[in-house]
Amino acid sequence: MRAPTDVRPVRRKWMGKSVIWLTWLPLLAGSAQADRFAPQLLPGLTVTVHTLHVDDEIVWVHEYRGPRPGFTFVSLHDDENTATQVAREYIAREGGRLVELRHGRGRNVAIRHDGHQHWFDPNRMFTPEGLARSLAYFLALSDRNLETASAFALAVERIINVQSGGTIISMHNNTDAHLSIDDYRKGGLYGANTREIAVSGGRDRDDYFFTNDEAVFRALAAAGYHAALMEAAPPDDIGSLAFLARRNGAHYVVIEAQHGHLASQREMLAALIPLLQQEAESNGSTR
Repeated sequence: MRAPTDVRPVRRKWMGKSVIWLTWLPLLAGSAQADRFAPQLLPGLTVTVHTLHVDDEIVWVHEYRGPRPGFTFVSLHDDENTATQVAREYIAREGGRLVELRHGRGRNVAIRHDGHQHWFDPNRMFTPEGLARSLAYFLALSDRNLETASAFALAVERIINVQSGGTIISMHNNTDAHLSIDDYRKGGLYGANTREIAVSGGRDRDDYFFTNDEAVFRALAAAGYHAALMEAAPPDDIGSLAFLARRNGAHYVVIEAQHGHLASQREMLAALIPLLQQEAESNGSTR
């Protein structure tokens, strides 16, 4: 395993707090610091590892790149491995980029100081209200934790680089019967932020799309997939990546599938990409 050849520490200021952001360039093998978090490279992939300090915790952000430019994929939860496998396979073959958070603590990110751990959901950190709600859910809301988590969110946001007219494909996995397209119905967990849903009788309800793009939603629904369309002005600010994409004027699509549904998630991605390519070509937009 080869160590990184260039280590560049950069200090960023956020709300008066200094956060160390180390970017390792180039990195064609695993992390010399922690083998268990080594990037999983396939032929055609290269990777940059960004090391983010969250007080006394560390989160490694793996930024994979394929052989040519393409869409940006994002995986914010460290335990959603079916999704990241599908994304890496695709960009190794077709091109694009994957931003993946790694820290070994499952779905949520830990803030550790004074011997204690405090938690927040990294897909609830992209608005101040969403982040405060996430910290409060874990009984971790304090000025210090809000400051630290906000700095982390800003660093991740800069790596993802959500641009106006661009496209973000957010990769997720769920567990059986714990999240499904039914949660996007009115009165459901995400119903307040959902304008419309399409449900197909022949597919697992855990495998579905969520998007802010009406044309993509219509096409996926017509093709027989479960899909949900985000409200243009969602009233329930949960601070997810969807809210960041909306704020920055980007197209946003979630591919959500049950853990282990590898074939289904591959099929869903294969169905989505031509729709996004067609839209990008017709609009002259960036990916």
